[in-house]
Amino acid sequence: MFFKDVKCLETELRALRRRTSSATTRVNVPNKDKKDDLIAWIDAARTLSDDVDVVPHYSMKNQYRRDANQSVEAVKAFADAMTARNIDRCLLVSGSGSRKCDSVEVLRRLAMDREWKRRASTFRFDVAYNPHFDEGSDAAAREFERLEKKMRGGLVRGVWFQIGSDVEKLERGLERVRDLAPDAEIYGSVFLPSKQLLARMKFRPWAGVFLSDEYLSSVERAEEITIAQMACLVRHGATPFIESPVTKDEDWAQCERLLAAAAKRVDESGKL
Repeated sequence: MFFKDVKCLETELRALRRRTSSATTRVNVPNKDKKDDLIAWIDAARTLSDDVDVVPHYSMKNQYRRDANQSVEAVKAFADAMTARNIDRCLLVSGSGSRKCDSVEVLRRLAMDREWKRRASTFRFDVAYNPHFDEGSDAAAREFERLEKKMRGGLVRGVWFQIGSDVEKLERGLERVRDLAPDAEIYGSVFLPSKQLLARMKFRPWAGVFLSDEYLSSVERAEEITIAQMACLVRHGATPFIESPVTKDEDWAQCERLLAAAAKRVDESGKL
């Protein structure tokens, strides 16, 4: 969801609910700033509609407290608040930069906390993974090692793949994660390409997002790559995650068109 305040969130959700034909609307609520009032946003979303399935994000960068102990206690308090609202997961991310108490360290500490694990027995975390580092590089090895550490404590349910344009790297990443955690839910982030998006990513790309010159060359080529990514995700039992605003009629039409093209490609390959 892309919004500035509770009123905007409610407006966006109403518009989305009008367009969705399924019984449940599935949305992510990001945590991009230290001032974000996550619980108020989630309460607003759930009050608006009981059939909104919310996955809140929790950024250790933006939610850091005085020290590691207080930061971990804050994560537990947030998980308890979510459990009280019948939400049994959140996407735990470290955020840009490095810090001692990141998502790896939080999950390590929580896995050793028997009392909290009993209290929050149904709550699980989702984690992020970037498969788009160069194969064989130190960065790629470090990223997968971090994922392995996150998974060790048994508190992780889902893995959310970072955006990138290399379909081969995406496929290898999916295969590696499936080998590591066969039952994990996997989500793959994709953009809805537009001239504005491509210009913005050329000028100021997001940290950790690798988009090739080919992808950035035109909306048409970026859409072709996006369709290939979506089809790749579906073939591996993963769910495409739309990480672009879908607010206008043309946004929705583009989203449906790309998803339909990906579904047709999977169907023609015979690999559902």
